[in-house]
Order: sequence, then C-alpha cells, then structure tokens
Amino acid sequence: MTILIAAAGAVLLVAAFHLVGGWVISNRLYQRALAAGPRAKDLGVRVRQVSRERIVLEAPTPRQDIGHPGTIGLAWDDGYGRVGDVIDVDGSRFIRSYEPVAGSPPVCTGDLETCPPVEMDPFAYPTDPTDAGLAFETVAYQTPLGPMPAWLVPVGDAKAGTTRWAVHCHGWTTEPRELIRMLPGFHETGFTSLVITYRNDAGTPEDPTGRYRFGLSEWEDVQAAVQFALDHGADDIVLTGCSTGGALVMRFLEMSPLASKVVGAVMDAPNLILADAFRWGSREERATPLLMEFGMWIADLRWKVDWETTNYVQRAEQILRVPALVFHGTSDQVIPISVSRQLEATVPRLVDLVETPAAGHVMSWNANPERYERYLTGFLSRL
Repeated sequence: MTILIAAAGAVLLVAAFHLVGGWVISNRLYQRALAAGPRAKDLGVRVRQVSRERIVLEAPTPRQDIGHPGTIGLAWDDGYGRVGDVIDVDGSRFIRSYEPVAGSPPVCTGDLETCPPVEMDPFAYPTDPTDAGLAFETVAYQTPLGPMPAWLVPVGDAKAGTTRWAVHCHGWTTEPRELIRMLPGFHETGFTSLVITYRNDAGTPEDPTGRYRFGLSEWEDVQAAVQFALDHGADDIVLTGCSTGGALVMRFLEMSPLASKVVGAVMDAPNLILADAFRWGSREERATPLLMEFGMWIADLRWKVDWETTNYVQRAEQILRVPALVFHGTSDQVIPISVSRQLEATVPRLVDLVETPAAGHVMSWNANPERYERYLTGFLSRL
C-alpha cells in the first residue's frame, strides 16, 4: 500500500509539474507568436567607427546579423545606411563596407556602452519602392474588416503586360517594406505589383480574435487583394509571401474560389509548419520535448492555435497546383530549412527550392542579391 501511495504521489507530482510548466510555455507562445502588436526594435549593435566607405560594428553579445554576408540596412533615429560584405574581423569587431543613404552616420566617442546603438535592417531599403527606383501609389482595397492600404507598383509601359500582377504578403509583425527587395525582379519581368497590408498590421483593423492566425483568417485579406487586382485589369496572378506570408499564400490557395487565377507562387523562408517554428524557436529553453508538447497542447486549448491546420506542408499535394519558387537560408534561426525541404519533397514537380548558404531568416536576397534576382526573374519569365 505504501508503494502504491508513493507511486500515486509521484504521478501527481509529475502531472502538476507538466501542468504548471505547460501553462508557462503556453504563455510564452502567446507573447512570442500570437499576441498582435508591432515588433520591438533590436538596437543591439553599436557603431565603433565610420569612414567614407567603411564602418566598424560591435555588439556586446554574439549575434548572427552583425557578420551576415552581403547587403544589410543600418538604421538609427535620424538616418539610414547600408553595409556590404565583411572586410575584416578583429575580435568582436566587424569591419564592413558602408554606403550612406540618409542622415549623418552615428559617431562613437567613448567605450562600447556609450557608442550609438543601431538596428541591422534586413529589408535594406528605408521607406518605400522609390528607394529601389520604382514609382508607386498608395491605394486601398476592401476586406471583410474594412479598407486596407497597399502599394501599387505599375510596370509603366502598358505593352509590357499589365495584365500580369503580383500580390505580395509580408511576414509576421513586419511591414510592406520587407518586399521592396523583390520588386525590381517583378518589375523587370513585366508584373504590376500590389504590396499589401493585412489585419493586425499597424493602422489596420485587428483580427476579431485579437491574435495572429497564421493564415487561418488572414487569407480573406489576400483574397480581397487578388479581387482588387482582377478588378483593375489583372488576368494572371503570382502570389508572394515572406515567412508567415507564405502561410497566407498557402491558405488562400486552399480556401479561395479565386485560387484558379494564380499561375505561380514565390515564397521566402515560408512559415508553413507553425508547430515546427515554435519548437525551433524554443530549442534553447530548458524544457523537455514532452513538456514542450504539453505546453503547445495547452496553448491550443486556450487560444485555438490549430497546429494541425497550420501545417500546410502535410496538405501541400492538395493545396499547391501551380509552380512555386522557394528561397530559404541554410542558417535560418527562425524557420528551420527542414520545412522548405519537406515542401519540396512533398510536391517535387512543382517546388523549386533555392537554398542560400549562410543566409538567415528571409535573408537570401541579402546574402547574394544578384543570385536571388537571377533565380527570381528566371522563374517569372518561365511562367
């Protein structure tokens, strides 16, 4: 009897531990992924020195972006610049090529703690499509929640094929500026681009749940944007999605009666298995796999995350009916590259996966802009 009581007590203790631990993990999941709101600026890099063509950057703790290969924006309160390839590394200091864009570069006059903080900006362009030399106008398209603003980037020459449109979806907690990197390739191949906002973006209506849904409701906004394009002369549509924007693309293709108008898709580091993204993002936490799964189960009970439906890869054979070009960096710390590899393995006849060595999350363009545009324009030309 004593042994039975001890065993029962141990079981209750383990259950209580997993209940409390799982509740804590579910709260973290809510704050990290579900709660609607803007992403906080990451000012963890400091400027040591600036010359006309070089800049020296240092961070108090190791980080991926400070030494990331290729082209990255550099933002501070009253200015913007662009850094290029790493020229040299001296301990924790990274010497990179530098191109001023706007404002005066920040200057350090003392110890690292007093050096000006800056944000490494993978979007690489500070404001709007004119930064990439493209004319645009701001338009509004009508969604079930009300009007949403969007950038309309025409090809300019009607003979270039303005009946070919691309509708671009940015990622989780980011902004349309994320898509500027793609726009020159679409413009060059004769596509009018509609770069959209959607529910829970700054200045737009909030989802009725007050949460991000990872495509489960946002696809309706994509459908409204596609209808706007069709109403303004589009015949063929290409959808693009960065990170969680890829989930919006896949859910639209699965649910919308307008999916037949889509002739192709371009996705960059697509967040197509939400559960895998959360596990990947939580891999450094001190939690057993069982406790992590328990926390995800509790989160589903509390907020109807729907891990099953937000796994778009497992239904990719039914969802994806058009060619898709997928970029993914091999050093992505947000969405594991295994997600895109699974997508390619599931629908190999339609998915062309371009892996970018050493690239971080949605940073394949940054690592090698020329290579990225070559794959992009080649894919669009074949369509």
